[in-house]
This record gives sequence, C-alpha cells and structure tokens, in this order.
Amino acid sequence: MIGDPRLVGDLRRGRSPRLGTVDRLLVFMGMDPVGPAFRREVEAFLAVTGVKVSVFGELAARDPSFVARLRKGASPTLATVDRVRTWMATHASVQEHAAVAGVFAPTTSGIREQGEPFMSNEQSIYVGTREAANLLGLSPRTLDRYRISGEGPVFYKFGKRVCYARTDLEEWAAVRRRTSTADPGKARAGAAR
Repeated sequence: MIGDPRLVGDLRRGRSPRLGTVDRLLVFMGMDPVGPAFRREVEAFLAVTGVKVSVFGELAARDPSFVARLRKGASPTLATVDRVRTWMATHASVQEHAAVAGVFAPTTSGIREQGEPFMSNEQSIYVGTREAANLLGLSPRTLDRYRISGEGPVFYKFGKRVCYARTDLEEWAAVRRRTSTADPGKARAGAAR
C-alpha cells in the first residue's frame, strides 16, 4: 500500500515518516489525512500574524524555503511538522491564536471557542461519506447517487477514499434552506432569473 517494505522497521528504529506517508496510512485505515489541515494551519498563521514566509521557514522549520516547498506539495517529516506547530504555538499572542483558530478550521457547529486547539480528530475538515450523510440527514447511498448525478455537495478523492469538506456541506445545505413550502429557495430563485 505504501510501497516501502521497510516502513515498519524504520518506524520501530525511530525514523520520522513524511507527512504524505502518514496521510496515505491514515486514509488506508479509514481516517482523515492530516497534511491538508497542517498546510491550512500554516497559511492561517502566516495570514494572521503577518510573519514573512522566509522568516517563518527559517525560525519554525530551520529552512527559509519551507513554506514555498510546502505550497508546491513537499512532504515534511512528522518531526518537522511537530517543530513547526510547537513554534507557532509559542510565537503567537492569545488574540492571534484565537484569530488563527477562527480562520483555520470550523467545528461542526461552525463556532470555535477561544482556546480550543487548532484541530482535533473530532473537528477535522474532511469527513467520509457516512459522516457527511449523517450531518446532512441523508443516507450514504443518497450521497453516492448524488456524486454520480452531480446533484450533491462538492467532494474530494484522496486515493480511493471519497471525502467532503465540512464547509462545502454547510454551503450545499444552506442553498436548500426554506422558510415555507412555497419558498423556491436560493437555487431555484437564482435559476429563474
């Protein structure tokens, strides 16, 4: 699955795997990948704090080109990810932490309390078909049909796994909001114009 028969042995010897390898393992195990969330966390931190990209890279990852390489799809080791996250946690004010948390990852309710961590498994950005269907009050089979017909929310493919971003689910549901049975909603009202 990973293509590296030495992976388990290397991990036992203390080798720090790359983020891409970890994401493939997580998806294989039916869990959400962490790479996209880490990239969004870095981008949110940079946007909120205004730290220059090269300065951030040098101080947080010991590599001035870290952010540029990350944006191009580079896969840092988990040791580097931990070092960067620790640096971000110790180099932002309480207000900046709150702002990063607000930009970074909405919770299921769309509201993140001040002081909550940037991300936890329960608040991951991406959910599988079953959880997406549960959030929308639909069956997984209905979402499967919607993917084929194009009627459903935007979805992502990570390898063979289909995922939905919580924000996309919320946007898709919001278009279907009605105030009465006579209300055509935003989707039909916009189509009539």
